[in-house]
Amino acid sequence: MMYDVTLERDGKFWLIRIPELDGVTQARTHDEVPDMARDYIAITLDVPADSFEISVKTAW
Repeated sequence: MMYDVTLERDGKFWLIRIPELDGVTQARTHDEVPDMARDYIAITLDVPADSFEISVKTAW
């Protein structure tokens, strides 16, 4: 399964939107984004964080 993740800058944080799950989380740095997105998806779906792919796009 592939999840699309959209990033948006919000002050000091990156907002991470996962539309397929109607979810939003945040990361402090751009490098943290994939891990935070994976954690959110894994916890929400109760699946391992390595059981799916993500595609990250920045919204301007």
